[in-house]
Amino acid sequence: MLARVRALGITHLALASLYHAGFFLYPHNPRRKTHLLEDGVAYFHPDPECYEPNGIAPRRAMLCRETDWFATIHAAARKAGLGVIAWTVVLHNTPLGLAHPEATVQNAYGDCYPHALSPGHPASVAYARGLVCDLIRNQSSTDILLEAVNYRRRAHGGAWVSGHHHERDGVHLRDLEQRLLDLSFNAADMEHGAEAGVDVERLRRQVREHLDRYLDEAPDLPAGLCATIDDYRDAVPALVDYERTLAASEHRLLSALRAEADGGEARLIGAESPLVDVVSLGVYGEPADRAAALAARQRAALRPHQSLMAVIRLGFNSPGMGTPISSATQLAEMCTAVVHGGADMLAFYNYAEAPQKAVNWIGPALASLGREAADRAAKLKIDSNGGTK
Repeated sequence: MLARVRALGITHLALASLYHAGFFLYPHNPRRKTHLLEDGVAYFHPDPECYEPNGIAPRRAMLCRETDWFATIHAAARKAGLGVIAWTVVLHNTPLGLAHPEATVQNAYGDCYPHALSPGHPASVAYARGLVCDLIRNQSSTDILLEAVNYRRRAHGGAWVSGHHHERDGVHLRDLEQRLLDLSFNAADMEHGAEAGVDVERLRRQVREHLDRYLDEAPDLPAGLCATIDDYRDAVPALVDYERTLAASEHRLLSALRAEADGGEARLIGAESPLVDVVSLGVYGEPADRAAALAARQRAALRPHQSLMAVIRLGFNSPGMGTPISSATQLAEMCTAVVHGGADMLAFYNYAEAPQKAVNWIGPALASLGREAADRAAKLKIDSNGGTK
């Protein structure tokens, strides 16, 4: 596989170091076509010294009980001339949430969301710091892609990723009610809010009263109830202040990871933040022109020290998944569009789930970028000879 992707023009692998579960369809796997991953496990051998005694620590995957496959593949990739990015899912971890419910997101009723460690809880912060330290110190990771370093929502899955927790709602929830149920009232989060001057206990009661009215009168809609999250923020200004404290907790966590990365001279890759070195922009399901516009907008927002990585989704061509990439020509057009929009790097999601045809399109797409660059250089040379700026 390493030789194959290297021949396509790929320069780096984003290799899972710690990942959540998924029940995946593998269209070109020679051994199996479907597989449910073990949930929330590390594919490297964690070093206990990087984590607090009796605190939260990663669980080693059964697959890697004897062999540190992350280290093995990392070494093989380097030998093949490929860099490795440690793709690390940080706070989305059901087994760890079940083992440490006090550190998870908890809603206004006190219900625990086991898949979601809270960015504001000190045990979660210590665990996240330990992960980055471990990857740098013991796995020689110089590039770490951070996923799920924010507050996770109630739904384990998302708009295009369905969770294997079988979430189900017998009552329809509007966007407002969903958002109110997503709010974390973990004890540590409430303490941060109180320190910022928010009457968090009163806010929690107000959130519960709204949800109780909505649920008690379902399927009817109660008269006079706020309709949108903006309406609710206007009616309950404390929510705006509390949301600000939650955002501050996310920033503090990322700052802690930034300090670990700086100490180990590693780059952080992640969602838009001044604290990452490479901003990852997903253009999943977007047409090429819109993808170019998104890249240009993100490019304009970058800090001087940052680069932009556009992530292009291969496969996923079911109805409702947005604009699919269904040919080598379309992939080449997408690559050209986001590079013209300002992307410094291209990432392709992902090897295991994409059709084999789509993986093979990467080579011609990257080659077309090279030809275009050569053509532009030749044109510049001609223009220069002709005295044209």
